[in-house]
Parts: sequence; structure tokens; C-alpha cells
Amino acid sequence: MSDIVGLIPAAGQGSRLAPFPCPKELFPIGYQDYKIESKIERRPKVISQYLFEELVMAGAERVFIILGKWKQDIMHYYGDGRRFGAHVSYLYQEELLGMPFALDLAYPWLDGATVVFGMPDTIIEPKDAFVKLLDYHDGIEADLTLGLFATDTPWKFGMVGFDAENRVTYNIDKPTQTDLEYMWGICCWGPHFTEMMHQFLLQIPVGGREIVLSEVFDEALRQNLNVRAFCFDDGRYIDIGTTEELDTALQKFHL
Repeated sequence: MSDIVGLIPAAGQGSRLAPFPCPKELFPIGYQDYKIESKIERRPKVISQYLFEELVMAGAERVFIILGKWKQDIMHYYGDGRRFGAHVSYLYQEELLGMPFALDLAYPWLDGATVVFGMPDTIIEPKDAFVKLLDYHDGIEADLTLGLFATDTPWKFGMVGFDAENRVTYNIDKPTQTDLEYMWGICCWGPHFTEMMHQFLLQIPVGGREIVLSEVFDEALRQNLNVRAFCFDDGRYIDIGTTEELDTALQKFHL
């Protein structure tokens, strides 16, 4: 297996929850055991740590966290990553040009690597979702594999169409109306997709419209990359992007 690298985009402004006292990626959801002076005590656990731990569980020894303005507290929390079981590096996105451009900042360090990627303001179940996703991805030698979750609010997510062999056929970003039932929540990809995304973004005019990841996924389909879907039918995708979703997460984890 190739080197596994985790990508965590945390450059966004979190405007849906503003005003907010800290980066939303550091909002406490639930608790963790923490060693203090040889004693184990309970301490709050920030939401992005759920994703971080699942990336490490899947084998990521290096994690890149993409930061923007006023996100330095995230760097203070994760430090060099040793406390969390991985080496952490930080990339800075000066302009918020969309998720694909944020992820492409890691391009110079991804040569030959398999990438695992999720959103730091979400909690994914099962806890070994990335392990299962990578096993499937490697088993069919996919270029890109999308982890899918059923949703009844498709207008909030990137929705995915796929066939009986789990080949992705098309994507729709936040449709107002659709018959699709599954949204993508996590994904992993190999070097072919990394290179394709980089070359695709080089063709986008600087300062043009914002590009969403669904467009890059569709470009992968146009270039005949092996793009697959893996459904977590019993899984759960919890997003704290809005006040209502934050309430759901707080109630589930009893904070």
C-alpha cells in the first residue's frame, strides 16, 4: 500500500454559525480521557478530533491541515501532532477560492500517496469508516472512492448517482430537487486523481467563480478515471454547520 496522507480543510469562515467564539473546528463535542500528572481525567473533545483520529486509524501517518485567517488556534491545539498519533503540517490558504483549491495546496507533498479526506466540522459513524473505505478502494484499484450516506436533506450536500457495480455516474451539488438518496461525506483517492485535480485547477482563471468538489469529481468521470461509491447504509453523518445540527451533536454526545 502507498503512503497514506490525511487532508483536513479548515480555512473556511464558518459564517453559518457566526458570531462564534472560536474556530468551529475546535468546538467541544463530548469528552476524552486525558492524562494529567499521571492521572487519567475527562476533558472536552473538539469536533475536528473525531475526524483526525479516524484518519490515523486508517493509517495516515501524515496529516495536512489547511488554515485561513484567524484559524491559528487550530495549530496551537494540534501542535506537531505527536499527541494525536501523526505528523501534522499546516498549509495556509490566502484566498478562499473553494474546496478544490484548498486541497490542491498539498499537491507538492502528495507524490504517490493515497489521500483520505473528510470535513472537520462533522462526526462520521462507524468509527472505522475510513478503514472500510480504503479496503474497498484498494481492492478494486479505484482512482477515487466516495463514502456515501443516506440523507433526507439533499439540498445541503453533494448528491451522487451510481450504478449496480457502484460506479459513480454523476454528481449534483446541493440540488433543490432530486431523486438521489445518497450524499458523499468522505472520500479517498490515489495519485491519478491528485494529478488530474491539479491540472484541472490550473485551467481555472484566477479570481473566477468558486469551484466545488462535485465539478472535479465530474471531470474525473469525463477523463474515465475509476470513480466508485461505497455506501455506509448503517452509517451516520453529523454536521455542525448550522445551529440545528449543532444541537443534534450536543444531545448525542451529552455535552
